[in-house]
Amino acid sequence: MQTWAKRGIQTALVTGGLLMLGTGIASANEKVDPDTPAGPLDLTASIPVDIGDNAVAVAGQQVDLPGHQGEISTKPVTDPINKAAAPLGKATAPLSKATAPATAPLNKAASMASQAGSTLGKSASKAPAQERVAPATQQSSEPFQGNKVVGNVAVPIQITGNAIGVLGHAEVDSDHSQSYAHNTDVSTSGAGGGLAGNVVALDWALPVQISGNAGGLFGSGKTSGSAEQSTATTGTIETDGTNGGLAGNVVSPQFATPVQVSGNALGWFLGHAETDFDSESEAESGGYIITHGDQGAGAGNVVGAPIALPVRVANDAVSWGGDADASGGSETEAIAGGTTPGMKNIPAFIQTDGDESFLSGNIVDPQGALLASVTGTAAAWIGNSVTEDTSSEAEMQAGGFASTSGQNAAGSGNIADLPVALPVEVFGVGGTWIGNAHAKGHENATSATAGEGTYSNGDGSMLSANTVTGQVASTVEAFGIGGSWIGNASGNATEEKNVQSGQYNGTRGNDAAGSGNLVQVPVAGPVEIFGVGGSWIGQGYGTAEETKRVKAGGGGSTDDDNGFLAANLVSAPLSVPAQVFGVGGTWIGNGHGAATADTISEAGGDVKANGKKGTGSGNIGFVPVSLPAQVHGVGASWIGNGSGTSENLTDSLAVGDASTTGKGGSVAGNIIQVPAGAAATVFGVGASWIGTGHGDATNDVVSAAGGDSKTNGDGGSIAGNVLSAQALPIAQVFGDAASLTAVATGTGYNTTDVASGGDITTSGEGGAISGDIFDVPVAAVAQVFGVAASVGGVAHAVADNDTVGTVGGQTTTAGSTDALSGLNEQHPLGVLVQVYDLPLELLAEVSTTVSNMTDISVAGEEPQINLPITGAELPATGLPSLPSTSGLPVGMAKASQLPTTGLPGLGSLPVSGLPLTALTASPLEVSHLGALEGLSGLGGGLPDVSSLPVSLPTTGGLPLGSRAAERADLPQVNTLPVELLPTDLPSALPIGDTQVLPAVDAGSLAPAGELPALPQLDSSPLGSFQGVLDGVSVNDFNLG
Repeated sequence: MQTWAKRGIQTALVTGGLLMLGTGIASANEKVDPDTPAGPLDLTASIPVDIGDNAVAVAGQQVDLPGHQGEISTKPVTDPINKAAAPLGKATAPLSKATAPATAPLNKAASMASQAGSTLGKSASKAPAQERVAPATQQSSEPFQGNKVVGNVAVPIQITGNAIGVLGHAEVDSDHSQSYAHNTDVSTSGAGGGLAGNVVALDWALPVQISGNAGGLFGSGKTSGSAEQSTATTGTIETDGTNGGLAGNVVSPQFATPVQVSGNALGWFLGHAETDFDSESEAESGGYIITHGDQGAGAGNVVGAPIALPVRVANDAVSWGGDADASGGSETEAIAGGTTPGMKNIPAFIQTDGDESFLSGNIVDPQGALLASVTGTAAAWIGNSVTEDTSSEAEMQAGGFASTSGQNAAGSGNIADLPVALPVEVFGVGGTWIGNAHAKGHENATSATAGEGTYSNGDGSMLSANTVTGQVASTVEAFGIGGSWIGNASGNATEEKNVQSGQYNGTRGNDAAGSGNLVQVPVAGPVEIFGVGGSWIGQGYGTAEETKRVKAGGGGSTDDDNGFLAANLVSAPLSVPAQVFGVGGTWIGNGHGAATADTISEAGGDVKANGKKGTGSGNIGFVPVSLPAQVHGVGASWIGNGSGTSENLTDSLAVGDASTTGKGGSVAGNIIQVPAGAAATVFGVGASWIGTGHGDATNDVVSAAGGDSKTNGDGGSIAGNVLSAQALPIAQVFGDAASLTAVATGTGYNTTDVASGGDITTSGEGGAISGDIFDVPVAAVAQVFGVAASVGGVAHAVADNDTVGTVGGQTTTAGSTDALSGLNEQHPLGVLVQVYDLPLELLAEVSTTVSNMTDISVAGEEPQINLPITGAELPATGLPSLPSTSGLPVGMAKASQLPTTGLPGLGSLPVSGLPLTALTASPLEVSHLGALEGLSGLGGGLPDVSSLPVSLPTTGGLPLGSRAAERADLPQVNTLPVELLPTDLPSALPIGDTQVLPAVDAGSLAPAGELPALPQLDSSPLGSFQGVLDGVSVNDFNLG
């Protein structure tokens, strides 16, 4: 049977080799690596085999299966074919004259395209184009010079240490190691040629390991030991398409895909399986790529596709009507692609160029660091399965840095880059349907790195050096889970994980048209569920701990002076971790989950552009989003007991500053940005209906998006403007409890810090419609915490809230508004709605313990709407706080509206001449007279005039001092220097023992008509005494 397999594989490979033979023909004197065949075809496929230590027990008798170590190779067939292809180059020599007319126009087109790109650059700026010296090349007279088709494929197979018992017992102990390596470097050239120096190379390392598995069917199988496997199909590629047409191009898929099915236990009906096995599998494929396309047409282009993808099923226990136990560990490693020092000594995967060329030096580079893995799991269907002390490790690396250039070229030096780092894993999970399944103590460590950065230069070019990249770093995983349906299940796991995709992207487009533009979409988004216990008529327990970092991209920069539609940048970094952990739920049973999470999710970085003196250049579109969406620390039950406990530390970052300039440009240096820093979490919640539900969570989340923005539009037209909508949405529910004829508690400790956007700075001096800012920072915060509700049960809620949110910042600009420049329009909008400290009960016992410290800043201001709904402070008829609304108008009442009729003694005062309608509610302030105070001390009325003495003292008797003579000539009483009067006059008349003044005959008084006329006296009744009576008071009423 082995002979038939060998012949079948050889026939298939020979047939494929013959089909590929016609794709390349080379001359006998081409420049090649001496270690590779001289012909265009180099195919190598190998299947190393390692079989041993396998056993089957049938009817009580163990049978040790025969082993085999060897290799099934195509070399006996492909080597003669490779050698036979070499002389064909001589037979095709007469075709050289026929192909010359076809290749010559390609070279001519390249020259014309280079001149066109250079001319466009000069039209944008008078700066001279960069001078380049063409490399000295000599075109071969033979067609298809230096083309290569290379295949380097290895499929090692390792089948060791397996034991299967059928109506018997089989047991083995095995330790095996297998390794295979084959290197195929490609070195060729198509410089100065047509259809020359092209390379198609496939490197694929595909080891398959089936080891350490145990199975039992009406019997038992047991195995122990280890297996190691290492495979390498490496090779570097160097070629050259300088001055060529359709030359020096490379297509190179590089795959490293180890497959592991090891250390598993399968207990079938009435069978027992047991394994304790360690396995290791490594695969490495490909290498770096170097080519050139300067002064060529369709030359020096590269398609690289490094994919590292291990597939693993290891150390699992599965039973169906039986029993299975597994322990041990597995390791896998996959490396696709290699590096060599490149520009500025950066380790580079791809290096090419396309200066002064047409459609040359372009790169298409999908890169994948992927993983599909199921390890340390226990599954039972009417059976028992247990995994204990299992572990798994995985490391994937694909591709690396890529660089090119397209200076003074057309359609050259462009990059399409797609690095993806995505491990998909299930480990430490126990699940059962009518049985028992327990995954105990699994440890996992994973590292995945896809790609690196990129760089291109398109100065003086047209439609060159543009870069489009999507950088994806994510995880999809489930671990530490116990789930049962009529049974018992548990899962326990810990992990450390580092996932990274891409880095910095840079490009240039000075003095260019449609060049140096950059589009990047970095996405960091772990998606996972862990530490969860759930059951339906059973028991489920899940516990987990993790430390994880996921990073995508690293910012970008593009540079352009004097360009047209050049050096524009669009970046949309997304950090969106989605996680469910520490959750316990049950329906008729027990469900308990506990988890600890330490997560960093990061996307993007600073972005920078330059559109100085350009047209349609240097503009930035920036949409950073950070949104951690998490549910943790939740316990729920329906006729049962559910609990969830969690500790969460999460940083979600899509941060970066945006800077550019459009000085002296038209439609240049503008920024459109929509940063959104957000948080959506539910934690510390307990709920139950006829049972108990307990949620206990500590939440510490930092979420940030965007940063400061800076540009300049001085001397420009529609330049340096900023259009911004900065968002801060927060939605959280925590520390709540709800029960229906049950007991529930919810405890949530929250520390959340969310930031979005930042300061905006620009200027439009000397410009038109430039330097304008239109900014709308918006905060929408909704939180429900410390709410306890119950009907016929018990509910207790504990919540401690510390939330800080900041959106927007200061805006600064300058410019002439007459030219619609320097406008500064910022309109913040904020809404804060909080429902907290709210006990709700009906025939129940509830309590709430709450503390709240919330600080939301919207461009430095408080939210316009602040609506707290709390049972402790706001009654049903209460009104919300409106912090930004000024006080209600409380204008002063008119004097005529004052209740003057109640004042004592006013009826007897001569008030007919007083301006009472002008009196105010406050004491009357008159210059140098002081305030009328002490009105409350007035008696019932002034004394009767008839009781006063006959005559009043004259002013001559007043002690005026030495200045009396100086002012004696002034007859006006109201102009006397009353400030010289003494102020320490007695407050009462010196009447001694006299209690009653003698009566005075009113008729003896001088009539008013006999008084001398004093026309200069004030006409008011008291005007003559103003100033004279200063300091004199009666019953604390100041007569002055």
